[in-house]
Amino acid sequence: MTSLALALSWSLPAHTQQAEEDDTAVPTIVVEASPFKRSSEELVQPVDVLSGEALERRRNGTIGDVLADRPGVSNASFGPGVGRPVIRGQGGPRVQILDNGIGTMDASSISADHAVSVDPQNAEQIEIIKGPATLIYGGGASAGLVNVVDDRLPDAVTPGLRAGGNFSYGSNADEKTRSAKLRYGVGPWQFGTQYSLRTAGDFSVPGFATRQHEESEHDHGDDEHDHGHEEADSFNILDNSSLRTESYGASTAFVGSRGMLGAAVTRFETNYGVPGHAHAHEHEHEEGGQEEEAGHSHEGVRIDLEQTRVDLRGKLYAPMRGFEALEARIGVNDYRHKEIEQSGAIGTQFDVTEVEARVQLSHEPIAAWKGVTGLQLSDRDFEAVGAEAFVPPTKTRGVGLFVVEQRPFGTGHQLELGGRVDRLEHEIDGVSNAPFAQRDQGFTTYSLSAGSAFALGEHLHLRLNAQRAQRAPSTEELYAYGPHLATSSFERGDQSLDPETANNIEITIGRDSGRFTWEGSVYYNRINDYVYLQEIDSGLDADGSGTASSDGVADRVDESGQFDAEGELLLVDHRQRNAEFYGAEIQAGYKLLASGPLKLNLRTFGDVVRGEFARGGDLPRITPARAGIGADARIGALTGDISYQRTVRQERTAALETDTPGYDLLSADLGYVLKLGGAQATLYVRGRNLLDEKIRLSTSFLKDVAPLPGRSIFTGLRIDFTPAI
Repeated sequence: MTSLALALSWSLPAHTQQAEEDDTAVPTIVVEASPFKRSSEELVQPVDVLSGEALERRRNGTIGDVLADRPGVSNASFGPGVGRPVIRGQGGPRVQILDNGIGTMDASSISADHAVSVDPQNAEQIEIIKGPATLIYGGGASAGLVNVVDDRLPDAVTPGLRAGGNFSYGSNADEKTRSAKLRYGVGPWQFGTQYSLRTAGDFSVPGFATRQHEESEHDHGDDEHDHGHEEADSFNILDNSSLRTESYGASTAFVGSRGMLGAAVTRFETNYGVPGHAHAHEHEHEEGGQEEEAGHSHEGVRIDLEQTRVDLRGKLYAPMRGFEALEARIGVNDYRHKEIEQSGAIGTQFDVTEVEARVQLSHEPIAAWKGVTGLQLSDRDFEAVGAEAFVPPTKTRGVGLFVVEQRPFGTGHQLELGGRVDRLEHEIDGVSNAPFAQRDQGFTTYSLSAGSAFALGEHLHLRLNAQRAQRAPSTEELYAYGPHLATSSFERGDQSLDPETANNIEITIGRDSGRFTWEGSVYYNRINDYVYLQEIDSGLDADGSGTASSDGVADRVDESGQFDAEGELLLVDHRQRNAEFYGAEIQAGYKLLASGPLKLNLRTFGDVVRGEFARGGDLPRITPARAGIGADARIGALTGDISYQRTVRQERTAALETDTPGYDLLSADLGYVLKLGGAQATLYVRGRNLLDEKIRLSTSFLKDVAPLPGRSIFTGLRIDFTPAI
């Protein structure tokens, strides 16, 4: 806990857009992920919202990159093309990512090398709920959720034409980003379209990418490095890290006095390389304390991902007596993901077709209680074919019923209670590679929540939250059997797994308005029957055949599952054990100069999280403590921002997991705003990793072979056009 300090490069949304007439005013930002559609200050459960200029400064990259410096959030990078958020030490299927309240419906939770199919270029705001958020969105959100919100299907029409665009160039990897958006409102109709494209070559990194060459790197300068090593691991280049991501879509909505009805179609395509596997043969794995080994089979592997998605939204005000609104959202998805070998052959193909729907009905106050009751349905068909088809074709059906009620009490206090029940069924829909019978599985899970918000003074709030949330095992945790080359392991599922049960307590206190704003949180989360991967020491083949021999060393097998002490794959099982996550977060902002021509704001944040098994032993891939400071200024049309973050060395690692060095991250932004009638143009220069540090993320499978990109300078132009009506 000594490393918990005040930190870094982030801007509270409340600090990004002050009203001209009151420099201490806080704009109202409605949280769409909340069933009550209120501002973050009014909610019982703390919510972090990224919007405005703070979001603009972070748009480049993946959703994991965008949120990597938010308190309690880190990035599970798998190279520059993949980034999935980790919330308070937990990731994968425990963090649900939503696109306007409906899941992304991709395969990103199945494997660390699968990209999230949501483009942050289109976001108006990004909402983060930390801790179990299962009451509205289901058991997949047992660690938290991220909701990416845009304005395609609005509640109200904005008359006239609105247009926006962003064009930037990054010095690292010749990275180019272009995005454009059009919105047109006429009468009761709102139309929209958007497009974005991001391209980059192989990214540069300081020195050699792989750890096994760092010792040599220290012995040789840039001009005299070991050319033998260069052949195996390019100096200053992260090989096979190039990418191309494109998204586009259109929407229309009809908004009347009784409600709205709208539809949106989006297309997401990305092609990116999987770096690191071409060079390394021995580096840490991470799950449950096993060693990771990246074999030659991933040399030059690229991912070709495409998704077509249709979203429908309808809302009816006062649908019947005693009820305020009825709202329905439906997402229909067609997803395909190909893993292409160096030869051009498709090694594995993942296909996902899914429909997700949620209907919720909000009622008028009854004895001061106001709430929402809802039904969520999901229908998912998953199929993997090819060399990495370690999960059999599966149909998953889910239904959930939830209710959340809130009422005021005393002077400015709020009480919130909620509950949810889910039924999830997995049905094997094809032939499995497993040598044992795999059967259909069904789970019924229950979640409960209670929270209170106390007004200790004007804009000073104390929030207490307690949740019991259950998560049913995923298809890969139940049915996996085969080589999982992305993690260099041979995975075996367990059909006897029980649902995880997370018991979470959190205390938050903060001041949300005025010249000095701050917030601090402490939390404790005990997860009974936590599912993890455990290395095996039995000396047997993956199918259980052979002669048992325990030698105190984790077993290795070849791609067929045959025991081989020199095998490329580590044999791991999905198992259960009680685990604990606990930590603290703090953030603050101070308007040093709030009046006059020069505006100057200071900010700070810090966080720390521990993850360990209940009876001892550290969990893998836990975010280290972080600390730092930042400042932003404005004078006339000129804006500036600078931030510094210190991340400490992560030495609390699982058995056989390598630690990650600490690093310093320095970023700076400079912008100039031009206003011409209804148009506003912003010229900007942004610097990332200005100290050119070699940054290895403890949350990444590839931390020993693929550090984050080195120094990057972005220049760009952002245009916003809103003509007068």
